[in-house]
Amino acid sequence: RRPCRGRILTSNRGGFDAAPPEKYTEHEGMKPGQSSIYRETELLLEFSVRVSERLPKSLPWQVMGKRLVGNLMDCLDFICLAFQAEEGRKRLDVIDCIIVRMTAVKMVYRQMVNLKHISTKQYADFLGMLHSISTQVGAWRNKQYHVAVGDVANNKRNRQ
Repeated sequence: RRPCRGRILTSNRGGFDAAPPEKYTEHEGMKPGQSSIYRETELLLEFSVRVSERLPKSLPWQVMGKRLVGNLMDCLDFICLAFQAEEGRKRLDVIDCIIVRMTAVKMVYRQMVNLKHISTKQYADFLGMLHSISTQVGAWRNKQYHVAVGDVANNKRNRQ
């Protein structure tokens, strides 16, 4: 169903069996699972699964946990799609979808900390992971925006 999923990183009681993520660079031909943005989103998904397992068993919280994990799974899919999309407007649209899903994830975490279902330390850990991903997505989006604007400008020049 999701052919572009990379390997799932396993934890070893507090740490992860993975090298620290390097700075995001976009390479043509790179597989999504090789990118640091994909790996960091996987780590955030693993963290979120552990958090959602500890949520109260009432229906609203189970739905919130399911949506949290679902949105992160969608982010992984959108990252795959962004790597496969043509540079410019198409890729920019997919990156915007990643930003929308990550905003929804952040809202769920904010509700969990406000209602005292996760600790402020867990929220700080989440924000650290999210900040790293957001920085990379923002840089990726800015690059694609300039490519898309350049495409529009070139098309206008060619028509004249």
